[in-house]
Amino acid sequence: MASMVPSHARATTLLLLAVSVACGPRRGGATTTPSDADDRGGGATVDATDAPRDLAGALREAEDALQQERAAEAVALFGRVVGEAAATQEQRRRALLGLAQAHEDLRDCAAAVRTWDAYLDRHGRAEDAAIAYARRGACEAELGRWEASARSFEAVAVAPGQLPSTRIEALARQGYALFNLDRFDDADRVLTHADEVFVQAERDASERFSTYYFVGMARFYRAAILHRRFREVTIELPEKVMAARFKQKLELLVAAQDAYNATIKAKHMFWVSAAGFQLGTLFSEFYDALMYAPVPAWLDARHKQIYYDELKKQIRPIVDKAIWVFEKNLETARRLGYESEFTAQTEAKLSHLQAALHGDDADLGKPLARLAGEPATAGPEAPHGYLGAPGRGRAGSARRGPQALRAADDPAFAVTPCEHAYPRRCP
Repeated sequence: MASMVPSHARATTLLLLAVSVACGPRRGGATTTPSDADDRGGGATVDATDAPRDLAGALREAEDALQQERAAEAVALFGRVVGEAAATQEQRRRALLGLAQAHEDLRDCAAAVRTWDAYLDRHGRAEDAAIAYARRGACEAELGRWEASARSFEAVAVAPGQLPSTRIEALARQGYALFNLDRFDDADRVLTHADEVFVQAERDASERFSTYYFVGMARFYRAAILHRRFREVTIELPEKVMAARFKQKLELLVAAQDAYNATIKAKHMFWVSAAGFQLGTLFSEFYDALMYAPVPAWLDARHKQIYYDELKKQIRPIVDKAIWVFEKNLETARRLGYESEFTAQTEAKLSHLQAALHGDDADLGKPLARLAGEPATAGPEAPHGYLGAPGRGRAGSARRGPQALRAADDPAFAVTPCEHAYPRRCP
């Protein structure tokens, strides 16, 4: 993760750089877990009577199969070693380690989590325990087990001897898990700590970071928390309540804007693009909140027309700001030759805003069409509009609209499965 690794962290980072996990629908192959091996002498597909007497050779054969990406075969071979009564503690440790990684390669996260559980139960004091916790946490995130994932990454964050970059990654991932549980106060505390670790490392020059990905991720989700709170504030009558809600919403907009700008300053293009898109969306949502705020009942039709015409003039700068943000986001991406789903979504959103403004004359005396998409309904089929995200959400999950109530269901703040991989292996 970092280009300079002190000796006290070498054992931890060496394994981290060597392997990665991204689980999803199982591709097939043997499934063997430690409990299978203990109960049946080596796994679901291997008879204990066939277990090789040369355990060292069997272990090498299993590790070769794993290295050569023959994961199903590796599961069976590692299962033999785990189930052998004559295996030494070190042989069992290596076999459990390889078995968990083989399950990951088969994209069988449930089996991988069970194997990592067994590894940590038996070898929780090993030098690479922090890596085991991290890989388990990544698999738990793939399965949507956010409570468990948060606990696993917390164990990594507090483990002694970690580089600042490793600690920042663990805190960012823990904060993301808490975000998906809607535990926003806890998530903000953890993500704030991640940024503090980064600032201190920069001040002390204790590590030369090879990537600022997780610095950007921590800052993005701090902004996302403010953005979600901004969305939760509705402008309602009576007028006294409306004034208080408007003030609260404006304060949250300013805070979220500052947080997204801080994300951009982390200078990782993935999160720069994500933050730029969300910032433009934030202004669009603020415009919609004002334009579609309830109108006092005492206004007649003529006065309502005057009200909307004046309102459009007053809040036109908000639309101009949104357009400017989207244009800058596209300009930056194109200048650096960066393409992602955000650039496509930004371009689509920009066209949508410009079309809405060009239709203004036909809508005199009426509110403009919503700039951020239609509000969500309670059902899973609600549209999600142009809610850009650092990912597509989990496969098969229900997607809700701009006012989605749960972070895990909101594509605006979802992370793709490859982001869960540990170490991360996305571009």
